[in-house]
Amino acid sequence: MTTDKKSAIAEAVSAATDQLIASLKAGKSEELTRYIKAMSIFHSYSFSNTMMIICQRPDATRVAGFQAWKALGRNVRKGESGIMIMAPAMSKKRKDEDGIALVGDDETTSHMYFRPVYVFAQEQTEGDELPDLRSSQVEGDVSVHFDRLVKHVESSGITLEYADDMRADGLSHGGKITLKRGMPEAETFSVLCHELGHELLHRGDRRKETSVVVRETEAEAVAFVVCSSLGLATNGAAADYIRLYNGDANLLMASLSLIQKAAGEILTAIKTPEATEDEKIETAEPYKLAA
Repeated sequence: MTTDKKSAIAEAVSAATDQLIASLKAGKSEELTRYIKAMSIFHSYSFSNTMMIICQRPDATRVAGFQAWKALGRNVRKGESGIMIMAPAMSKKRKDEDGIALVGDDETTSHMYFRPVYVFAQEQTEGDELPDLRSSQVEGDVSVHFDRLVKHVESSGITLEYADDMRADGLSHGGKITLKRGMPEAETFSVLCHELGHELLHRGDRRKETSVVVRETEAEAVAFVVCSSLGLATNGAAADYIRLYNGDANLLMASLSLIQKAAGEILTAIKTPEATEDEKIETAEPYKLAA
């Protein structure tokens, strides 16, 4: 990849990060809420790409490449600017006796790198109507998601138990989750997502490296992303992380990245067959830049 392309990616990621940090330092915690909600929409994308999308196009609800939109019966409107994200690519290289890289030889080795590509938001297109999959999920039965979540918990080697007279709605014990019996099913689902967030993020060394407030906030953010993605009602989980991390931008970004990864794992495990079309849109081949 050329130096110019590397620089473009680095600058875009840096701009998105700086925008979020600056907003939080200015006391604008609603900016963080916007980013966390974006995680629920673009959970199949990396954290960096999610930040780049929301930074360039805050109103985006779905994104896909130029040709992918055409295949879905929609066309990008003339004059629209693409949203730059990072896409993985493979190259094959081999060095000859003089150390010169060769391509196309049987003894080549594969090397993965990232390059900038452009996608477009649904709001930048026109044409055939797309199904409102999230709306249908809002009205759906949460038990479908709950049953799949329980199976995912059990298949992950985590014991799930219920108890009466618990002071907390749920507890994570490291390999075991206990939930209060008798809560409404949607609330039980959210609490289970929260406790599973603890299991995924707060075991081993990281538990010792984080405070109780940080751990609880991260686990609640995981539940927020999962529930929002499924169209379930959520509470105000997006606390002001900059306060929790004393202004440390690196720790903040690491925390948000882990939240998205954990929520993405849960959503992948419990996604419904109806969500397949939406997944196609999000993961469709992007419009590629000229070499």
